[in-house]
Amino acid sequence: MIKVLIAEDEIPLLRGIKTMIEKLNPEFSVVMCAHNGKEAITYLKSNRVDVIFTDINMPLADGIEVMDYANEKYPEAAKVVISGYSDFSYAQQAIRCGVKEYLLKPIVKEELEKTLHNISERYTSMLMKRQKERLAEAVYTGKPAKPGEKLQMIYFCAGPLIRDGMEENIVECDFWRGVDIELVAAGLLTEASCVYSFEKNQANEKILLIVPENEADLAVFARKMLEEMKEKGIQITAAFHEGLLETHEIPMVSHQLRRKLQENILFGESFVIEGDADSTVTPYPAGEDIFYSLGRELSDTRKEVFLKEAEAFFTARKIRQKECLQIISRILQSMEEQTQAAYGSEEEREETIWNLILYSSDVRHLFLNLRQMLDERKIYRKAETSENLMKKVECYIIENMAEPITAAVLASEFGLVAPYLSTLFKEYSGYTLSQYIQKIRLDRAKNLLEMDEEILAKDVAEMVGYPNPLYFSKVFKKKIGVYPSEYRKNKLERKGEGDRS
Repeated sequence: MIKVLIAEDEIPLLRGIKTMIEKLNPEFSVVMCAHNGKEAITYLKSNRVDVIFTDINMPLADGIEVMDYANEKYPEAAKVVISGYSDFSYAQQAIRCGVKEYLLKPIVKEELEKTLHNISERYTSMLMKRQKERLAEAVYTGKPAKPGEKLQMIYFCAGPLIRDGMEENIVECDFWRGVDIELVAAGLLTEASCVYSFEKNQANEKILLIVPENEADLAVFARKMLEEMKEKGIQITAAFHEGLLETHEIPMVSHQLRRKLQENILFGESFVIEGDADSTVTPYPAGEDIFYSLGRELSDTRKEVFLKEAEAFFTARKIRQKECLQIISRILQSMEEQTQAAYGSEEEREETIWNLILYSSDVRHLFLNLRQMLDERKIYRKAETSENLMKKVECYIIENMAEPITAAVLASEFGLVAPYLSTLFKEYSGYTLSQYIQKIRLDRAKNLLEMDEEILAKDVAEMVGYPNPLYFSKVFKKKIGVYPSEYRKNKLERKGEGDRS
């Protein structure tokens, strides 16, 4: 219920407004009718309201004084001016008090109805914002949002489920393609009063928290979401919690659902995980026997035959991502035995495999990247050859940091596949491409913030390659520990202290 205070010194008009409000929209309840501004202020001292309708000209205290007091006490309350004056000076004063609605006497029913509708929409939006903020605390800190509040949860991953330490690579890939899944889900869930999405471990992982009016069938909903995303060219995997949960259970349940994803996510295919994690899907009938025989049978064949048979093996079956990682590792080991092109370390091989998974959308693309990568390893096996190339890559990044730079852009520029280019650059610099691009951009941003006190943070963001200033601030805070404005302030204070000493 939206609580309303009306302050009007004309009693018949006051009663008329009260009656019209309650008839036009049952969401609104008039809790106080004040005959002058002083009565209104006295009531507001000890009572919270959501909406204030006030006349401008009243005895003891006018409408401007009422609104000034309300702004101090309840800044989020909606304010509506009722006036017999169309003088612009009154409108100006009202605008300064944060008034969005202005009604002229005599009150027209249609205008009042429109005003109530606008206030109702803003009020609902405010409540949803507050609820999402409370739920965000539960998601990220484990603090219960509201005792007894019942929710439903579903965990989505767009593309592959990637290990920790590859966050920037995932942001670069933009698996969600700018799609707001909160909006898409709200359109599909008629049973929900509210739907909220929250980013989880990586940028391509999100949980949906559903506040249901009636408990939704999440299996049906998840399949609908897969179809919607498929139309947008997005591959997703979904795991959901059966039944309702309370806010204190959110961290535990989200962890359980991510474990389900780790065990069951398929490579290159959208999928809804239902039932027990261990029995959701059988990727291939003979299990690990076929997996190990693959390596033994193919290890002595020519490279192209080897890869064709391996690709056929993948294409004929549904392969879990965790098994895909193992099989690709076995393929690379077999190829090393044939070509004597061994990796420098187990870590290097693992990095290469993860990059292959990350930059390959399906089986065909995976083996295309794998073939090209193996050819490139022959060319760039010598340290001096790859080092010269990586120096050129480094120079290109530094010279073009303000432009959109991704592994795919660099791969095209230098004629390598993205997974192998990323691996070579990591060997050369100690950073992945995404980590290095981020590092030089933030280093340059720090220099600009220190050198020029007048330059705005949003301009700095654009100059170093972040078109979205909010995302720039978020990355800056995460990596440097403070927001750009705080960084500049701290540097200036230290400089001032140094000058004084």
